[in-house]
Amino acid sequence: MNIVFLRNAPTWMAMIGRMNPSCDTTDKPVSVMFGDTEFRRLLEHRNRPWAGYRKVRKGVIRRLRRHMQELGCSTVEQYLVQLARQPETKAAHERCLRVTISRFFRDRHLWQALRERSLPDLVERFPPPVRIWSAGCANGEEPYSLAMLWNELRYPQTLDLLATDAGKACLERARTGAYSRSSLKEVTDEMRERYFDSAKGGRRFFIRHHRIPPIRWRQHDLLDPLPDDGPFHMILLRNNLLTYYQGPDLQVAFARVVAALSPGGWLATGAHERLPRSGVNLIVDKDCPCVYRLGAIDPRIDSGASG
Repeated sequence: MNIVFLRNAPTWMAMIGRMNPSCDTTDKPVSVMFGDTEFRRLLEHRNRPWAGYRKVRKGVIRRLRRHMQELGCSTVEQYLVQLARQPETKAAHERCLRVTISRFFRDRHLWQALRERSLPDLVERFPPPVRIWSAGCANGEEPYSLAMLWNELRYPQTLDLLATDAGKACLERARTGAYSRSSLKEVTDEMRERYFDSAKGGRRFFIRHHRIPPIRWRQHDLLDPLPDDGPFHMILLRNNLLTYYQGPDLQVAFARVVAALSPGGWLATGAHERLPRSGVNLIVDKDCPCVYRLGAIDPRIDSGASG
């Protein structure tokens, strides 16, 4: 991903002129001053929303502190200057900002809406294969949940399921399909028996890949041009782009995602996420406010729409 750190060049260069930008490159431990206040300043500089990070900030702050120590930076000002001067450090910085918290069948009301309305609609109206994109899939719980649900519904149509994430390590974990018990707390006992093997006394669970439709895994950052696999009949855009980005980055990336959705296709978001203002006719499901349909109005859904 190409990251532009100097968004407001005159202001930022004036700031650099007032600070000591040098990081300590010796081997002695560096005392890092980085708490909530400094984190908010960093987010403001990166044009990222505090509201999105607030509840998960402790882990992100710990990762950023470690990165600052590795670079020998004791202040957020030194850290930002170092990132601007050394492009090779930006990828590690971006990894520090990623949040990959998830679990299987997160937000049960969403999965009920997909089971009862969205997926039957796709199967009825679109020719096979049914193309679904899990965008920003983290460690894979979401695309695996979709594949399990598809298998439960026993549709004869072929499912073409693409799962992408910016993190290479996340995708490697997803391909392996190994999870802790906490990731399965929304999975019923029956589905756990059908789709998982257990190990370590029931503390670890492994996906039974032969029981579900195949998933195509690909590394992709949502700020980059989209994968050339569309248009998609459904896109799962949940607890990622709409939570941790704002401003132009969000607007441009969201417009690209929606442009990859077939007319009449479905978009699913996180339970507490709001769509950015746009000129797109996304019609919210009457029973599940995090599921939208693009374009044609259906009697099952209300006329409330984004932007």
